[in-house]
Amino acid sequence: MATSSITENIRINNPKAIEIFLQAMEASEKGYPTETEIPESNVVTDPEIMKDFMEKALKRRKSNHG
Repeated sequence: MATSSITENIRINNPKAIEIFLQAMEASEKGYPTETEIPESNVVTDPEIMKDFMEKALKRRKSNHG
């Protein structure tokens, strides 16, 4: 969701409150990973690797669902 749609109706008349609000916005931004921090995924095309993966997944699913 865009920040502008969230903050559209916020009205701050106190300069100190504006400072506090901006500090909070900047601090909250630090909690999100940047594009370079997001791990890349790999596409598996080897049929044997896919088969092994599915066998393990199905085995795990059966053991979890009794």
